Amino acid sequence: MKDKKWKDMIEKHGELRFFSSMAIKKSHKGQGTSAQELDMLFRVALSKEKVTPGYLKDAMGISKTIISRLIEQLENKQLIEKIRTNEDKRSYTLIITEKGKKEIDDMYYYYLNPLYTLKENMTEEDFEQLFKLIRQANKILAK
Repeated sequence: MKDKKWKDMIEKHGELRFFSSMAIKKSHKGQGTSAQELDMLFRVALSKEKVTPGYLKDAMGISKTIISRLIEQLENKQLIEKIRTNEDKRSYTLIITEKGKKEIDDMYYYYLNPLYTLKENMTEEDFEQLFKLIRQANKILAK
């Protein structure tokens, strides 16, 4: 074994998986929109720049194939709409529809409830430190 403390790393990995499972709400039974679809929908709705599939791939850290599938699913549910560019008909940006805005209004508290729970039960300093460290870790792992 290269790492004599690998058992400790396995334990930490388990803690990370448990945290992720608790912090990321799954869609509840009967809900037609998955957590990953909601994540994309929030990003389309809140972005200050034009949202393209490439932007979403980078922002969400998932493959182009999964991005395409999510876009297709949200478009089929009429929650987002593609706006084709005049220069290249294959290129497009995404906008949220009125139905998509309603979906966000209906789902945001359920989806964000674990974060509200953390915020209410941690000091503001600890809560901000947690996300500072998560951003730092994301930058390292994205390289």
